Amino acid sequence: MRVKILANPRKDWAKHVANEAKALLRKAGHHIVASRADATICIGGDGTILYAGHKNRLQGAVLGIGGDKSYICQLNKNNWKRSLVRMLEKGRKERIMALTCSVAGKRFTVINDVVIHATNYRVAEMRVAVGAKMHEFEGDGMIVSTALGSAAYAYSAGGKKLKPTESKLIVVPISPYRRAFSSAVLPKNTKVSITVGRDCAFIKDGILIRRLRKGERVVVWKGAYMTFFEGAGKWD
Repeated sequence: MRVKILANPRKDWAKHVANEAKALLRKAGHHIVASRADATICIGGDGTILYAGHKNRLQGAVLGIGGDKSYICQLNKNNWKRSLVRMLEKGRKERIMALTCSVAGKRFTVINDVVIHATNYRVAEMRVAVGAKMHEFEGDGMIVSTALGSAAYAYSAGGKKLKPTESKLIVVPISPYRRAFSSAVLPKNTKVSITVGRDCAFIKDGILIRRLRKGERVVVWKGAYMTFFEGAGKWD
């Protein structure tokens, strides 16, 4: 198998695990490559996977090695050795639906969530179109999440936790004024459009992308399916 290994350069343990993983996989007959990989191993935690996705560096099936608080990562940095080769060679794979979002003519792939958030401690004002229905919203912001990302920020903000393999998206308000807007689980073909009435931050998968100006619109819809080794997003 052709395996690509990405380690978080800011974490010493991740660099150490990467070196050990390369040696272990080579001994097992696998090839460490930089492109055209059958699988990508991300070492460093959930953020490492999300950042690699943002940079379009994920290839083939995705396997993560993270810490105790990791949710997307299937293996833990303290016990990965006993499972890595077996999972690569015999592990089941799952298809997980990503989202696509566009703003100002530029498109992004979303693994976890899109967040439109107020800035400068002011209440955000938005016009939110969910399918054919239009809503006026005031509050701290709005989350549009994948099923995989539903147990992250969306869950903390009061949304429902979905199974990672569900082909759905979820819209979750952040501190809505007078609780006038509730979270909603939506069918996969639903398109969500958010037009800001006041400057807001546009955040994708935990990465601040840019500042949105009054009148700008973000549109989110069903994206491509990604392949993860079984265990991503499992949280009891």
